[in-house]
Amino acid sequence: MSERFSFNSQTLSEDEAFEAYALLYDNGSDVTRGAGPFEAEVRAWRLEGLLLFERRVTGVVHARTARAATDGFDHVVLSLVLSGRVVGGQDSGFAEAVAGEIYVTDTTRPSRTGFESAHVLTASVSREIIEAARGTTAGLHGRVLKAPRNLILADFLRSLARNGDAIEAEAQPGLSRAFIHILSSVEDRGVRASNEARRREYLRRDAVERMIVDNLADPALSVATLSRGTGMSRSALYRLFEDYGGVARLIQKRRLDGVRRALDDREPLRLADMARTFGFADEFQLSRLFREAYEISPQAYRDGVAQSLPDDPVDSRRRWAGWMGEIS
Repeated sequence: MSERFSFNSQTLSEDEAFEAYALLYDNGSDVTRGAGPFEAEVRAWRLEGLLLFERRVTGVVHARTARAATDGFDHVVLSLVLSGRVVGGQDSGFAEAVAGEIYVTDTTRPSRTGFESAHVLTASVSREIIEAARGTTAGLHGRVLKAPRNLILADFLRSLARNGDAIEAEAQPGLSRAFIHILSSVEDRGVRASNEARRREYLRRDAVERMIVDNLADPALSVATLSRGTGMSRSALYRLFEDYGGVARLIQKRRLDGVRRALDDREPLRLADMARTFGFADEFQLSRLFREAYEISPQAYRDGVAQSLPDDPVDSRRRWAGWMGEIS
């Protein structure tokens, strides 16, 4: 099943609810009160290559101004307004978005949006998926996609939210590929044709990543084994991942992502056993690399998880930070 979390303001006073909501979002947005009473309900799912959020929210403003240049977020957000109104402005690049429209935000750019009785589906998408769909992310920030061209994309987002709780992990790579083709359908035919090389490159990288994830427990996993398993030459693999820090770095990152998610899910394995499960030489190597990546030891991270209840804002905020690190 897909990883998920949720938040609902109804169980708290309005002031307590807003404080909890602001804590939930403070990894990525400065949250302030908007006009009228505050209410919020959030459901979130981690899917392969994208994060999906369903939000019913009013009386709140989200802003990314100075932090857009400093917090390391580097992905694209597509938000479908199902009802109500989202107010933009100069930073956001659009005036407003209403029911049936999809507005686009580049997280490396400043933005400011206010929510008025809004029901919104938001997909946070890795930049490489957007580039596979349209060749570039340039010109997207502030763009508003409207019917009829956005209808298939809107229906796809609705389907993901409707079935988010039941989507199996094995189905998620196919959903990412479908997202690429559906998003490309929003573009003009000439633009779609020019993106075929980007799409083929993404699919080749995706095939390698699938093999890495399926073989994380193998401590001998390397460029050589990936070359044999995928039929790509070593030089082709080096070129394919040159802009991503190299193949060895990617293997290490996926192993650390796996450990972090296991800790978030409160897996009871001893760290020594977890090290073997994810292909580390031993617990010492796991601890050293985990601390380098997350600035905290795996045991301290586990202790922090244990001190919060599942699905409370502190727990969800920590989980969400990890998700964002995977797509940025």
